[in-house]
Amino acid sequence: MDFKAIIDSLVSTSCIMSVEKLPDDEIGEIRIVAANKRYKQDFSSYYDGILYTELFPKERKFEHFVFTAAIKHKQIHTYIEAKVINMWMDQVYIPLESDRDDTGYCIFSYELTEKADPDRLGNVTMDTASSVIKSCAVFRTADSFKSAVDEVVKEILEKCGAERVSVVSIDEATNGVRYIGGIARSRDEETRGRDIEDIPPDVVKTWDKTIEKSNCLIITDESDMKSLEERNPAWAKSMTEAGVQSICFVPLQQNRKTIGYLYVVNFDTDRTIEIKELLEHTSFFLAAELANNNLMEKMKELSNSDMLTGVMNRNAMNIRVDEFVSRLELRCRPYGVVFVDLNGLKYVNDKYGHEAGDQMLWSAASIISSVFGDDEIYRAGGDEFTIITTGKSEDEFLDKISKLRDKTTYPSEITMSIGYFYSSGGDDIRIAMRNADILMYKDKEEFYAVHPELKSRKI
Repeated sequence: MDFKAIIDSLVSTSCIMSVEKLPDDEIGEIRIVAANKRYKQDFSSYYDGILYTELFPKERKFEHFVFTAAIKHKQIHTYIEAKVINMWMDQVYIPLESDRDDTGYCIFSYELTEKADPDRLGNVTMDTASSVIKSCAVFRTADSFKSAVDEVVKEILEKCGAERVSVVSIDEATNGVRYIGGIARSRDEETRGRDIEDIPPDVVKTWDKTIEKSNCLIITDESDMKSLEERNPAWAKSMTEAGVQSICFVPLQQNRKTIGYLYVVNFDTDRTIEIKELLEHTSFFLAAELANNNLMEKMKELSNSDMLTGVMNRNAMNIRVDEFVSRLELRCRPYGVVFVDLNGLKYVNDKYGHEAGDQMLWSAASIISSVFGDDEIYRAGGDEFTIITTGKSEDEFLDKISKLRDKTTYPSEITMSIGYFYSSGGDDIRIAMRNADILMYKDKEEFYAVHPELKSRKI
């Protein structure tokens, strides 16, 4: 076959690749056997028969594309972000006939764009387009972000013939990952999906670095896993221990920053190209939805958090009380209410300034959290805190009250007046709160009755 005549007839930047087929369909050497003038202009060190890795870094995904076109005789079109050159690349792989069983040939042709071209991005198969449009519709009509994610990953699971599909987000506070949603064909796989949250942040931070020169990570066989092991042994080890045999791992990016990942595990590797296309295009709108959900969660957190102490604020408490009033199943369960009033805050503010008073409030919240850390703590007012406990027996509840008293009884630097009410079920929480408030003020009166001299001192 006259490779030179073929390649010189093409207008776009093009070359002809040869790929060696090893036993068990392993990928051998990949060489560029011929190139047209435009291709040679891009690579001054080019010569016919050059190993492709002499021109640009080894890329397993690219090797899969060449192998699929040249050996499996499948034409491929893809539009990807070539991060190595900071450009977008519209690629076409066209199979060519070969007279050898151990070597295949294909044309590799590409065009570059500086920015992502929406028209090119939208040039996908009808099957991919249908799935992506359906997923977009799910997010527009779902009751919640979580339910939409669950519906979308269910669709992806079936399309990919995978064992597991997961969506995770990057936790900005810890640099670890947070499990958003997923689906698996077995309970073991579902557990493994959630176990991703246990991966140390130091390992998570290496993911982006490992795939920074590509737009996703694809592993389809042992050779791919060995390649990953050379670049990131900790990640490869965690995958192997989790039973990963194949994976397509796609970053979810917003403003060029990775905010999460979408990935499928143990999928139908015969359909790697289609699965990559589906996940990459799904990731575009999924990243936008995740970013929006993160923003909404942050706004909710800000609206429900007390910025000084870090506990929840009165607004969050009112919402929670409304839930108890409107939902029978909540008020019919055992629960406890604690009212806490900080002694001496006004004196500290007047004598030492509000900065000292703020420190006193922060310290008080820390003490309360040390005892009621697994319960709901609210700053209800200036020097008042409210605690709501659920799922505790009365003995457990009273034990916590006792521990809080031990930490805040005179002559402790910070003292508190405490009132509480425990309901074994069925009591109106508003009445419970009123009773706790009455006991709290009674406790304060008794405290000053014993220590009247402390009314004008720092407590």
